[in-house]
Amino acid sequence: MNIGIVAPCAVPLVIGGAEKFWWGLERYINEHTPHTADIIKPPSPEHDFWSLIKSYRYFSALDLSAFDVIVSCKYPAWMVRHANHKVYMFHKLRGLYDAYPGDVRLSPELHAHEASSDLIRLCELALEGKADSRDVFDALDAFRASGQGQMNVEFPGPLSRLVVHALDATAFSNGKIQGFGALSREVAARKDYFPAGRAVDVFHPPTSARIEPGDYGDYLFTASRLDGPKRVELIAEAMQHVRSDLTLKIAGTGPQEDRLRSLAAADPRIELLGHVSETALAGLYANALAVAFVPWREDYGLITLEAMQAGKAVITTHDAGGPTELVRHEHNGLIVAPVARELGQAIDQLSTDRARARALGAAALETARHVSWEPLVEWLIN
Repeated sequence: MNIGIVAPCAVPLVIGGAEKFWWGLERYINEHTPHTADIIKPPSPEHDFWSLIKSYRYFSALDLSAFDVIVSCKYPAWMVRHANHKVYMFHKLRGLYDAYPGDVRLSPELHAHEASSDLIRLCELALEGKADSRDVFDALDAFRASGQGQMNVEFPGPLSRLVVHALDATAFSNGKIQGFGALSREVAARKDYFPAGRAVDVFHPPTSARIEPGDYGDYLFTASRLDGPKRVELIAEAMQHVRSDLTLKIAGTGPQEDRLRSLAAADPRIELLGHVSETALAGLYANALAVAFVPWREDYGLITLEAMQAGKAVITTHDAGGPTELVRHEHNGLIVAPVARELGQAIDQLSTDRARARALGAAALETARHVSWEPLVEWLIN
C-alpha cells in the first residue's frame, strides 16, 4: 500500500513538533511495515487572509490519486480530495477556532454589499453541507474582484473566521473523510473540530527524536517556540521563587525572546540558548535534572515525550492540555497550578530531593516506552 502524508510547509520554514511527527511516521512505515510512505509538503504561506486562501485552494486542486491512502493532520492539507482520506488531527487554525480572540458578528456593511453578501451566503450553506469548496472559492474570487474585496480582510476577524470554518466544513462533509483521529483527548474534545456524530479515535504518537537517558545535572531544561501560548515566560518568572542554585536552560526562538532576555538579565541562572541542533537538544534533555513544559491547552506537546524518553520528570500545569494526558502527578512528574510561585516550589522540590527526581524520571522513561507508532499505523492502513 502506498501512503501519502499530506502536510503544509510553513513559510518561512519552521521545524517543530509537526515536522518531527511527519518524518517519524514516514520512517516507521518505510522501515517497519510492508507499506511505503512519502511526504507531500508544498509551501503554504499564511501571512494574511488571501495567502491562506491561496494555500487552501492549492491543496484542494492536488491530484494524489496515485496513492492508496492519504493522511492529513493540519489545515489546509485536508482540502485534498481522495477516495481513501483519513484525518489525524493536530489542530485547526486555532486563532480562528478555540483561540479566536474577538467578536464573531459580521459588520452590516458586509451584508449590504452584493459580493460579500454572496460570500457569506455560500459560507453558511457550506457549513450546512449544502455547498462545495468550489462554490466558496468562486464567491471569494467575486468578492476580491469587487471594490470591497480589495480591502485587507481582518485576520483574525469575523469574515476570515467564517470563510475558514466553511472551507474546513467542505473538506469534512458528506463522507469525504474515511476516518477521524486525534493526537490527544484535548484535541478530540475541542468545539467545532470534528463533524457532529463522527467517531474520533485518539492515538498518542511517539517522538522520532533519538534521545537516550543521561545523568541528572544541575539545570532545569525546556525547549519550545518562544511565543505566548507556550508560556516559557512563566517558567522564567518561577525562577524568582526557586531558592536552590539551579540553572534554567531555554532552547528555542520566537517573538518573546526579548522579554525573556530581560528576565535573564535580572537572573544569571537563566540561560537562553536560541536554536540548537537535534544532537545538542538530545544532550540537553539527557543531562537535565528535570524538564518544565507549561503551555496553555497544548495540542499534545512532543517536548513532554522527549523529556520522558530521556528519563526526566516533567513539571507541567493543570491547564496544559495534551501534556497532562502523559504526566501523572507524583508518578512521572508534577502537575501544578499555572502560577509562578507554585511552579517555583515544584522546581525546588526536585532540586533539593534528587532521589525523588530520579524516581519520577525512571517512571517517565517507562511511560515513554509504551507509546508507539503501531496503533496509529494500524488505524491508518485499515
